[in-house]
Amino acid sequence: MKIPYNWVRELVDVKLSAEDAADRLVNAGLEVASVTPIGADLAGVVVGEIEAVERELGESHGHKIVLVRVSTGRARFPVVCGAPNTAVGVRAAFAPPGARLPGGKAIGVAKIRGVESHGMLCSERELGLGEEHEAGLLTVDGAPLGADLIEHLGLDDRVLEIEITPNRPDCLSIIGVARELAALTGARLRPPAIALRETKPAARSVARVRVEAPDLCPRYTVRVISGLRVGPSPAWMAARLRAAGLRPISNVVDITNYVLWELGHPLHAFDADQVAEQTIVVRRAGAGERFTTLDGQARTLDASMLVIADPTRAIGLAGVMGGQNSEVSERTTRVLLESAYFDPAATRRTSRALGLRTDAAYRFERGADIEGLVDANDRACQLMAELAGGQVARGMLDVYPRRRKPVRVRLRMSRVERVLGVAPTRAHARKILTGLGLGVRDRGPALLDVEIPSFRRDLSMEDDLAEEIMRVWGYDKLPSTLPGGATVRVARESDRLRQEGLVRRTLAGAGLLEAVTLSLSDPARAGALAPAAEPVKLLNPLSQDAAHLRLHPLEGVLGVVATNLRRQQSDVRVFEIARTYERAPGGDTDTTEPRWLAIALSGARADLSWHGGREAVDVYDVKGLAEHALATLGMAARTQAGGRLGGFEADCHGTLLGEGGEALAEFGEIAAGARERFGIDAPVFGAAVRLDALPTARHFERARALPRFPSVQRDMAFQIADAALTTAAVEAVIRREAGPLLREVAVFDVFRLPDGARSIAWRLTFQAEDRTLTDDEVNAIHARLATRVSGELGITLRGSA
Repeated sequence: MKIPYNWVRELVDVKLSAEDAADRLVNAGLEVASVTPIGADLAGVVVGEIEAVERELGESHGHKIVLVRVSTGRARFPVVCGAPNTAVGVRAAFAPPGARLPGGKAIGVAKIRGVESHGMLCSERELGLGEEHEAGLLTVDGAPLGADLIEHLGLDDRVLEIEITPNRPDCLSIIGVARELAALTGARLRPPAIALRETKPAARSVARVRVEAPDLCPRYTVRVISGLRVGPSPAWMAARLRAAGLRPISNVVDITNYVLWELGHPLHAFDADQVAEQTIVVRRAGAGERFTTLDGQARTLDASMLVIADPTRAIGLAGVMGGQNSEVSERTTRVLLESAYFDPAATRRTSRALGLRTDAAYRFERGADIEGLVDANDRACQLMAELAGGQVARGMLDVYPRRRKPVRVRLRMSRVERVLGVAPTRAHARKILTGLGLGVRDRGPALLDVEIPSFRRDLSMEDDLAEEIMRVWGYDKLPSTLPGGATVRVARESDRLRQEGLVRRTLAGAGLLEAVTLSLSDPARAGALAPAAEPVKLLNPLSQDAAHLRLHPLEGVLGVVATNLRRQQSDVRVFEIARTYERAPGGDTDTTEPRWLAIALSGARADLSWHGGREAVDVYDVKGLAEHALATLGMAARTQAGGRLGGFEADCHGTLLGEGGEALAEFGEIAAGARERFGIDAPVFGAAVRLDALPTARHFERARALPRFPSVQRDMAFQIADAALTTAAVEAVIRREAGPLLREVAVFDVFRLPDGARSIAWRLTFQAEDRTLTDDEVNAIHARLATRVSGELGITLRGSA
């Protein structure tokens, strides 16, 4: 929110510079993002009057280019101008030769269309005061001729850009910031003086209000102003609105925006002659009701939305935006001025559903001041009478069926000291709270009775008041002390987190990068990985490509691979610890959320180097990484062809099984159809490890003692004619028959014979923990193995060593 600092200083007697004030606000919890000077690049721009139009020089973009004579009271200048509002008698911003405009642009004498132009008549955008340009010159009617424009418009100012947190809607105004500075500095707060002159007839005799949805509109007020003359706003008001980032429109509309910034409460003016029977009806919208807002957009409403209507039609979206059918125009002479309180949640839903983000909705969403809305209405009426010639009808229509009950909080100074560790005196605490606009009464030597005003929705309990005292008193008052008492361990890392941490360190040590992706899933992509599964659908998805929750563990890492390949990063080695979401009727949520370790590899096996080649990764790389993760968690696994997870090529898909035959992980090459859905045109190999099926961290085997006795190795090779027989099946028989002395089995040679059979060689390592094995012992085991494996599997022993 943009806050012109000179405007703030009108409401509080503070002597601080804008920068010092910003520091004080930041220290009190209000973030000031920037302090920006207005008109810092302007110099020499004055108020000039067009005395005469000398002649036409042609047209440009549909506007006449004319030579005019401009007077500053001390000199006259021939100036070429093409603004649409160029006319004799207009007083506007004029940059004579020697003036300087934003961007360092120096003004001199220039030849335009063959005519010398001595200076420049300026628009709002050319002066750097706003974006308005099409409307033409920045006019300053009534300003002294030749006056310095910066001084006249109050442009020697600075704007504070303040970021207001959602719990502090009271600071979304000039008076709110001024109140903070008054409390922080002890300066006197001067709220705007509201002196309203009312005339006959009574408002209730010419207008009516009916609230049919009091749950969404607890309070609604209307005043009637007649005899209005709609026209431009005075220069000082237009300048302030521009400094606040608002575009001046007309005096009546600008007054509602001015009061919004000054007091923080949104207002809306309806053209009374466009409101049927001068009757306001606050009701819910009809399902499918069509309504055209001020921005000219026709919108479809639903029954959850609140509208302001007359007896025949909707004329405004409550708390969001007015309607085109009742907007104030140059023909308007009477208005119904609305000041109301709308339910924050309902306003937020309407604003987001229709994509309408307005200053009014921004404030109503955070909670307006249900009592302060009367002052806002009266202040706007006062300005309309002063600046637009309006006559305010006597009285206000005020529908307020359930009045707000006063909120009182008992504040013990002992509690303040206990919460903060230190406390000011009771008198100082009372001064602080009073400066913040709270009502305070003494109830004892160390007790205060505090009434919470309606504009402080964030205060409801004793500790809230202690925080207010601390931030105003100063956080530097907090003593630096070490906590006393015994150190208590309040929490420890869970076994699950320890398990995941160990897996992360293991794979990072193996050269993989961790990815963290969203749990949202694209139905088109997920269908290629798990076509038969029923997804968990979102009720209100942000987009169609994020309409489901993750169903397949590899969705996230495959998306990462696709992103990298699109950016010419061909070597990808990533992993992710993620959850999938599966239907499980009968539980608390009808879903289960298993944890997975997902791995994806593509491209080269290792980074480019002088000592290595560019071999591509294959299925054995991803299988090895999955086995490495399992081994880290103390799990041995055997391999079985195929698996339950979808998304893998049928002839390159395997499962890692535990000792009891349970599936611990699946791996393989990602199917071409799945890669196509992700936009991947290179081979990708993936693995998914079921973390919930693995032991928790407290059961990990940390280290094993070094062997005391030497090991003995034997090699054996088998000729295998059956293409369906896997090495895992052979290894399973070897491990079973070898007995407890077998320590390790590893394939070290594979080749295919001319007849199509495979020759596979294993190296077996034997070792005893209590003695050195003899050749006779090992040879006996080796011979038994050769006989049992050949006989059980029907394969032929080729040789041994």
